Amino acid sequence: MCGVSTTPAVPLELRFLNRSFSFSTLALHPSERPVPGVSRQGTLFPLFQQGNFDSLKSRIFGIIEDMKIPREVESAFPVRPFAATKYSVGTVTIVGGSGHYIHAPVISALGARAAGAGLVQLVVPDASRIAAGVHVPEATFTKLTLACVPPKADVTVAGMGLSTGLNAQAILSRILSGSSGRFVLDADALTILAGWYAESNPHTAVSGQELVLTPHEGEAARLLGVRREKVSADRSGAAHALAARYHATIVLKGPDTLVVSADGRRVYKNGTGNPAMALGGMGDLLSGVLGARWAYLRGDAFTAACAAVWLHGAASDNLVAAGGDPSLANTAAALGSLRARLDRGEGAGAE
Repeated sequence: MCGVSTTPAVPLELRFLNRSFSFSTLALHPSERPVPGVSRQGTLFPLFQQGNFDSLKSRIFGIIEDMKIPREVESAFPVRPFAATKYSVGTVTIVGGSGHYIHAPVISALGARAAGAGLVQLVVPDASRIAAGVHVPEATFTKLTLACVPPKADVTVAGMGLSTGLNAQAILSRILSGSSGRFVLDADALTILAGWYAESNPHTAVSGQELVLTPHEGEAARLLGVRREKVSADRSGAAHALAARYHATIVLKGPDTLVVSADGRRVYKNGTGNPAMALGGMGDLLSGVLGARWAYLRGDAFTAACAAVWLHGAASDNLVAAGGDPSLANTAAALGSLRARLDRGEGAGAE
């Protein structure tokens, strides 16, 4: 649990859309480390909404007020060693892009670089390579084809702008079945995964993989085979149902992004972020950030996901508070600056 103090496990049965899911829960407690910048603080447990999730009572977890940076987040930002190399701080491969969405994987690469990845490897169409050369010149390039073999990495991030046609499905299947590893699936990869589940057992394609899924509410609805309104009415229940169905860590994006561990025992409700983040490509940026933090930690997906959503929102909060233009490029720059201060062990103020 990365140094997080806990209270004893509590057996719990959850219900979402008339289905039951059994978990044991743990209450996590925050540290007192000040958060760099002026961003709002996270809350480790959501105030669960009513509806299909009535069986869960907030008293099981308690409410933590005025908390400092959560230890789940703090532990994900150790001081970078003096002898660090581009391999020791994490390698990320990013797979995506198509004729209509040539920039989506490049935005993810921008996020991965800003979040501290030592090596970013793009597997994208030729058109995306041009944009990458301008915005992420550090990235390497492999042309995206049906026969391509993505370079090995600590984490592979896939789906941004990939499209959902037969070729895209074949590419994703090849990537997932090629070797075991850590995968962040976003955007079109989630739609493809939902289709596989509707047709057969999805775990034949993802067997042996450690997955993080990063849906917004619409994508979550497709993954569960329900209407979006059902997810909106019970975000916590939906996130737990996704974790149980796909055996994956879930990042359910929104104004109060939820992270649920694959076993359903740990829940993090993020408190950073602001309305300026309602911008196309912001989710692509987050997927790259998540890939980078997971590659650095090489461990617990839940901790990496908590750190990524916190850092993503905190950087935007600092940018907005300073009166900056909350564009994707500026958000990535603010994120890189905040991450660098954390790498140095500094608790610096806002930009």
